[in-house]
Amino acid sequence: MKVLLKKFKTNSFSIIIALLLILAGLLAGYVLAGSSFLPGSSFLLESGDEEPAAVRAGVEETQEEEMALRVIGAEVITDYIAERNSFSAVMQPSSEYAVLPRLEGEIERIEVEVGDQVEQGQLLAELDDERYRAELEQAEAGLEAAQAEFARLEEGATDEELQQISSQVEEARISVEGARDEVGHAEEIYQERTPDDMELEQAKNELEQARVQLEMAEKEQRQAELAFEEADDNYQRMASLYEEGAISEQQYNEIKTGRNQAETQLETAKDRVKQAEIALQGAQNFKEMTEELYDFRVEEERMVSQARTQYEAASAALQGAEAMLAEAERGPTEEELKAMEAQVKQARAGVEMARIAYNNIEIAAPADGVIAAVEMDAGEMAAPGNPLFYLVNLDEIKATANVNAPYVGLLETGAEALVKITGLPGEEFTGRISSVAPMAGEQGGFPVEVTVPNPDHAIKVGMRGSVEFVIRESEDALLIPADAVFNPEGEAETAVYLIEDGRARRQTVRTGLRYDNRVEITSGLSEGDQVVLYDQDQLEDGQAVEVVEYESF
Repeated sequence: MKVLLKKFKTNSFSIIIALLLILAGLLAGYVLAGSSFLPGSSFLLESGDEEPAAVRAGVEETQEEEMALRVIGAEVITDYIAERNSFSAVMQPSSEYAVLPRLEGEIERIEVEVGDQVEQGQLLAELDDERYRAELEQAEAGLEAAQAEFARLEEGATDEELQQISSQVEEARISVEGARDEVGHAEEIYQERTPDDMELEQAKNELEQARVQLEMAEKEQRQAELAFEEADDNYQRMASLYEEGAISEQQYNEIKTGRNQAETQLETAKDRVKQAEIALQGAQNFKEMTEELYDFRVEEERMVSQARTQYEAASAALQGAEAMLAEAERGPTEEELKAMEAQVKQARAGVEMARIAYNNIEIAAPADGVIAAVEMDAGEMAAPGNPLFYLVNLDEIKATANVNAPYVGLLETGAEALVKITGLPGEEFTGRISSVAPMAGEQGGFPVEVTVPNPDHAIKVGMRGSVEFVIRESEDALLIPADAVFNPEGEAETAVYLIEDGRARRQTVRTGLRYDNRVEITSGLSEGDQVVLYDQDQLEDGQAVEVVEYESF
């Protein structure tokens, strides 16, 4: 009995172990195959009984709740978008004037200082007026004289004026006669014998030849002196030998004769030197006399020329006096009246120019603005071309930016632009594009000027900042947050996850403008669609999602 019980217990334990192994296998198959049956349902399937529907539905619902990913969504909206780009800019005055004096003169006083606000026409400085006042008075006097002469010409000459002009004619005739006599007298003296240029040159040549002859004679004298000294030395030596009986009388006489000849030649050479000196002195005297006579000839030529000039001047004066008398007798012609009238107009224009110059001693502001620089002080000399002041208009500021080539073609004059100043944090200014340069500047970009109203003068010239331009814009664009767009790994397309019926469906889209975390969708979505934000790499196409929050943008 005990043995049977023991066998029964052993068999029961084996059966239980076998059943547990079967259940473990079913559970493993369920997990691996995703079966909807509960553990142990294999017994029901084997017996042909189906699993209850309520149990199967509960299992599916539990499975979906476990697989749904919690996400943040956003709704596709229709709104305005503009793509903007920002460029560094320098603030410059909208207009700048170099105030130049129109006249040269000493600055009498300066009326303004740097930083003063001035209005157009306001006095800035004044020059000393003494010179220009005198020029104006002189021009006015010239006009009065021209007008008086024109009036006299219109009325014609009086009997007294005719008599006076006749007297001038007679005096001119007498002057002509006197000048003619002077010419004759001067020419008569000039005709007397005086050396000419050739004779003067000949006297100079003779003097030079006399110098050469003297030099040659002196050279011959020196040679003769050397020869005599040598002959005399030889003679003295031979005379001693002769006294001692060392040489014959014949030899002695020959030596003595040679010495005497050398002495004679020396005396002859000295005579030639004296003659050459006398000849040189004579040539010198002759040259000096010739030069004196020649100088007298030159003076006579000058006197003749002067007399002829005086005669010609007297003749011209006579002709002028005779023409004046004839003109006075016949009265003015129409051409003369017109010419005199033109002189009056010219004198009047001269007065006007002098008055304008006189008025320009006051230097006024050419426009409204602020004095940016005062270049000179009172007492210094001003001159046209040298600026006295620099005047800037701060009511409007030009923000100048260098825009890259890809963007400059998208800008148009008149378009709005946002200006920010580095020295004015937190403030923004709205301006309009006033000019777009057609040619690149030295820095490579295209200079674009934006005019910004500056009524409070908060923006100063030289400040730096940035200009933000609208590059492209769209009025009714489909927009989503930029965080909803992604590029699938290994693919060139752009996509979003579209939320439909609790699932995330990957949708290929085309994008347009981008700005401020907004992206324009040109195809692939419609207004009101919902898309997933963030963490797209954790999603799969068709995956169940649960939207826990919607972000507005």
